Amino acid sequence: MSQQHLSPEQQPSSQRQIPSIEAIGPVVDEVIDIARRELDAPRSVEIEMWEDREFEVRVNHWYPAGSENRYGYDAVIHYHSDRETIRGVLFKEDTEADEREALLKMDWGHISDPVPEKNGE
Repeated sequence: MSQQHLSPEQQPSSQRQIPSIEAIGPVVDEVIDIARRELDAPRSVEIEMWEDREFEVRVNHWYPAGSENRYGYDAVIHYHSDRETIRGVLFKEDTEADEREALLKMDWGHISDPVPEKNGE
């Protein structure tokens, strides 16, 4: 009898698992280290994890619009496990029109997804 592999969405909820913080900790540390070197303080860190074991780490610094200027800037360094690349983006945000434009994109390297495959556990 062959074993059927189900997508994460098809698996019973008891078999779905978000990644553990221990598994993704080294990636989080690396993204934060790069952000400390590249972004002004204060910085915010967001970690999102999904039941399909994907995860994203985002570190950003917001440069607010001035009293004479409606444009602010958001510098973001992030990693998503499906791309396995640490990427930086500088966004220009129009605070009056609520529009956002990427001005600059940079890559800071590759990190293999540290979360084990679902079917191997």
